[in-house]
Amino acid sequence: MKTATIDHRVDWIYCDPAGIMFYPEYYIWFDQATERLFASNGLSYEEVRKKYNVVGFPLVESGSKYKTPCRHGESVKLHSHVEEWAGKTFVVRHRIVHTDGAEALEGFERRVWAVADPGSPKGMRAGIVPKEVCDLFDD
Repeated sequence: MKTATIDHRVDWIYCDPAGIMFYPEYYIWFDQATERLFASNGLSYEEVRKKYNVVGFPLVESGSKYKTPCRHGESVKLHSHVEEWAGKTFVVRHRIVHTDGAEALEGFERRVWAVADPGSPKGMRAGIVPKEVCDLFDD
């Protein structure tokens, strides 16, 4: 499986008054990492829209398991990969690691492959992820 790795610095803006990263900020990082993961596999959001008529990847489930806090001023690495392709949905697994190798947290997002559908009340519907897309994420 192909993994995207992003270096982050824990800036003060992400932290609570104790200097510990505030948990909702991780979900912003996860969202950015998913976009970069797709782009690193040749599928920028613009490309996915043009080639597959995808309007987005709506989030239907997410979660995190916190192990050690990220603190103001630290540098960490965020590793992301697609763990599962399940027809109309896929799971992106995220892992944040401190510079000493200690794991800060594990998280996941379950997203829908949403394609444009003018006949749908919401203008989109869940589509099947093409096999050629899944194959791009395998080593």
